[in-house]
Formats: sequence, structure tokens, C-alpha cells
Amino acid sequence: NIDGRVLVVRVDRNIELNRKGQRLLECEAILEVRSKDDASLVGVQSSMESLEQELTFLNLKSERHRIFAHWLVETFGKERLCNGTGVLDVAGGNGEISRTLHKLGIPSTLLDPNPRCEKDAPFGVLAYPLDGDGKTLTDREDEVGKTISRCSMIAGLHPDQATEPIVKLALRLNVPFAILPCCVMPKLFPDRKQKRHGDPVR
Repeated sequence: NIDGRVLVVRVDRNIELNRKGQRLLECEAILEVRSKDDASLVGVQSSMESLEQELTFLNLKSERHRIFAHWLVETFGKERLCNGTGVLDVAGGNGEISRTLHKLGIPSTLLDPNPRCEKDAPFGVLAYPLDGDGKTLTDREDEVGKTISRCSMIAGLHPDQATEPIVKLALRLNVPFAILPCCVMPKLFPDRKQKRHGDPVR
């Protein structure tokens, strides 16, 4: 809206927010300039408000945990995720995935050596690292061992060093897993090679 006129533009559909929460638009073309009172613009504001809500959910970095949790439910189904002790949320830090799953009625346990969630979290919290194939944890004859051994699936959103242990543990327990990897940790895993040409993963 400029001086009582409205610019009708075409922009990239994938609108994002910067770190200050400001919406960034890349204008591909100015289609036309209309009067603010143009009757054809009736309903545009409500459409934009609806679009704002959609984009806020899809593009805010802080929403990635909620998006991932909803994807787990859509992909594996609530009934399956509720089996046993529920989802094992590995390296989940503040527990946002487990918190979202709890709101959806799905049991979940956060497994993280340094959990950053509240002490009275509405989900289970195990302050242990996941190393190797997790055998040192599943061999325990306490609630820790039972909770991990009976999980319905294993999830990891940017689990860093725990990425490979998640896969190994899931294969050993014969349960599904879902990982959104982040850092490749080349110093910790110098033997990782790219499949195509054998170069080290960086």
C-alpha cells in the first residue's frame, strides 16, 4: 500500500522470515497498480491473513520440531506410535518433539545426555547419551532399559553425534526410525566417505 495505491506483485511462493521475524519477499514482477478502494481487492486482506498463518507454521525455524512431530504421526500413524513405551526422542534437547507428541496423545521419552526441558515435563526424560547400538542402555534391568527396549520408534531431529547410533539401535530393536540429520561431524567420523567418489564427508 503506497500513497493510497496497491501494488499487485508476483512473488516466490516460499516466503521466509529472517532472524528478526521480518518477512522477506523477492518480487518477481509488478503486475499492476490499483487504487486502494478498488472493488476487486475486496477479500484480499482476509486471504493474506490466512496466508500469514500458513506461512508462519511452515517457515518459522522454531516450528521445525512441531512440523517433524506432525509428520511422524501422518507417516507412521498414532496407533503405531503409541505401542510399547512410545516414541524415543533422541538428542531432543529442550523436548519440543516430545512435547508436541504429548499434546497429540502420544507417549514419548526424551533421551539426551543434557536435557534442557523443565523438570516436570509431561513426557519421560532420560539423561543418558546414546552410543554405538545402545546395548549398554537396553541391557540395563531398570526403567531406563525397559523404556528404550520397548519404544515404538526412534526419532532424531538434528541429532548430531547420535545419528548413526539411532540407526544402529533401531535396526537392532527392529523398530522404524526417522532422522533429519544436520552436521556431519567430520572430525568425530573421519572414516565417512561419499558413496559416489569416496571423498571424505565434509
